[in-house]
Amino acid sequence: MTIFYTFAKFFIGDSMNYLSQYSLQFSGLSEGKHQFDFSVDDRFFEEFEGSEVEKGSLNVRILLEKRSTYLKLQFSLDGTVELICDRCLETFSHPVRTDRELLVKFSEKEMEDEAELIYLRPSDFQVEVAQYIYEFIILSLPIRRLHPEGNDGKSLCDPLMLKKLEELRYHGHDKDEPADPRWNDLKKFSGN
Repeated sequence: MTIFYTFAKFFIGDSMNYLSQYSLQFSGLSEGKHQFDFSVDDRFFEEFEGSEVEKGSLNVRILLEKRSTYLKLQFSLDGTVELICDRCLETFSHPVRTDRELLVKFSEKEMEDEAELIYLRPSDFQVEVAQYIYEFIILSLPIRRLHPEGNDGKSLCDPLMLKKLEELRYHGHDKDEPADPRWNDLKKFSGN
């Protein structure tokens, strides 16, 4: 047994073992609501290759409602993740607060999962939720990731980088330099 475990750990790694803690065992639970609490940290994000997030600290609460024909999972995620600012390339802490819902149905036939609906076999006794927690975190992030503004209304970006960006910004042509006459006809269309 020990030899097999060492062999599996060497070739497969601890990934499966680590993420297995994010499982909800519903077999044996009575019908009704049951609460599960998990913590997400840097180690969690290491398990997802190419992850947009490498560091974070979140609390995850899952309310599982068990019925005879389905399971309803309500996820509440609260914490922070470290992101890279799109403007200055420095890291910053971004708050994450999101609530999501997932419905689990049972089917003997192989069914394709949908956006908020997954299928399990009637013989299954647990549902793995690590991938869903990860996806809910990623989906809660803004498309454009920028440092927040301080109390004074100014960006908390690296001031040296902001200065350099301002120096490199194109401010249009010089007044002494004549504008390209080919643009004049196009300006008529835009009303400028």
